[in-house]
Amino acid sequence: MTTIRFGLIGAGVAAETHARELARVAGASLQAVFARDATKAAAFAATFSIPRHYADLSAFLADPALDAVIIATPNGLHLDHAIAVAAAGKHLIVEKPLEITEARASAILDACQKSGVGLFVVYQRRHSAAAAQALEDVRSGALGRIVLVNIVDNEFRRPSYYQNDAWRGTWAIEGGGCVMTQSTHLIDLAQFILGPIREVFARTATRHHAIETEDVAAAVFEFANGSLGTFSSSTAAFPGQRHLLTISGTEGSLIFNGEHDQIVFRHVRGGEASAIPADFSFGDPIDPRDYPTTRHRAQLETIVATLAAGSVPTIDADDLLGAARVIDAIYRSAREGMPVRIAPGPAD
Repeated sequence: MTTIRFGLIGAGVAAETHARELARVAGASLQAVFARDATKAAAFAATFSIPRHYADLSAFLADPALDAVIIATPNGLHLDHAIAVAAAGKHLIVEKPLEITEARASAILDACQKSGVGLFVVYQRRHSAAAAQALEDVRSGALGRIVLVNIVDNEFRRPSYYQNDAWRGTWAIEGGGCVMTQSTHLIDLAQFILGPIREVFARTATRHHAIETEDVAAAVFEFANGSLGTFSSSTAAFPGQRHLLTISGTEGSLIFNGEHDQIVFRHVRGGEASAIPADFSFGDPIDPRDYPTTRHRAQLETIVATLAAGSVPTIDADDLLGAARVIDAIYRSAREGMPVRIAPGPAD
């Protein structure tokens, strides 16, 4: 079996997840880590038994034993790192969000296409059995015509979450607040299953944390398939609730959580309603490190299989930029106080 050799840019929480899960993926080998702080890079390498560590990005990218690089740095730093990785001819895996605006995300796509390398964005909630069931129900017509979609992402973060990392809660580096960093997952998942969102009417606010960006947001969506959607997002909703996506149709409905891979409710006309899982809880952990990472493993396994096959995956701009377009529209709508239409293709 072909082994795909990975490098990792970043040494924070997201990088820890990838280091742990790559070790469990057959055909993957984590060979090197880069962090700007040499001491941090060395400590990270020692913790996860990584052969080489770098504090010089050029030296890291010149490492001949790297086939692909995972970028797990703060949101607004993805672009510069991605362009450098693509120029070095390495396949690219970027932690969500791809970047903090559609324009910056598009520049990453352009760099990868120019260099002929693959591009993957880590949206691991797509890789759950619950998401697969929802996708099948929608595509097969089991739920009938989809009429309503409810996206609920009411989380809580302690003040230390923002205070301990100066980039969090900033427009320049995080690029937003709860919508950008937390709810990007559910925005992506909803569009993956139901197709693109075409209109957004949103409000955002900062109600609890001392940050520049929002910690509360609400919106109404209109999907291209004609269904309407509601959206709520927060990092100020104590004690934090399990993230849920509800899909309601004329023949059936489904409520599920992709992160914990649970179908909470499913009932199709003529069939029996599903039972609520015995271990289901509406409460969600407050600690951002306390979440299941098996979906990361599943996505990494898919990436390794794709790269091992030897073909560079086609870059699907509409798929890779979908979440960025909606988040841009949420922030624009909140600023202007008006609905924002999302046209197919690049934004103005």
